[in-house]
Amino acid sequence: MASSSYYREMYRKKRDEVDDYEDDLKDLNKILESLSFDLPAEVIDVNFELDGLKADLLKGVRHNSLFTNRANAFENKKEKSIGQDRDMSTTQNAIEDEVARVTNLRSQAISSRDYYYDKYQEKKSEERAELLKNIFGG
Repeated sequence: MASSSYYREMYRKKRDEVDDYEDDLKDLNKILESLSFDLPAEVIDVNFELDGLKADLLKGVRHNSLFTNRANAFENKKEKSIGQDRDMSTTQNAIEDEVARVTNLRSQAISSRDYYYDKYQEKKSEERAELLKNIFGG
């Protein structure tokens, strides 16, 4: 049967594993937060700048239908929001799936950590009782 030191070591490994998963979750949530809040603001800023550039170019080059048509067609090339951009939406979904997977792994590691801690406490008590029995003869 395993000794208390074995269970203590397993507890420490699982505790470290839980900490690693928590760090991973923090990083993934920062990325999701950036996708949800920072990126849309940047998209709006870029599109605003493009609108201004287009307006300035149209003012500078007048009476040229080819240029005007191309400048107006440029409207379709503006940055899209995350929900409209297929690649960004796919990326966001993949990150959300990874958050769910890591959360599940973290939960399993917490259960294992708690199990090994309980076994450590139990084994430590048994070892103490055995030691007292050997010392005082029982």
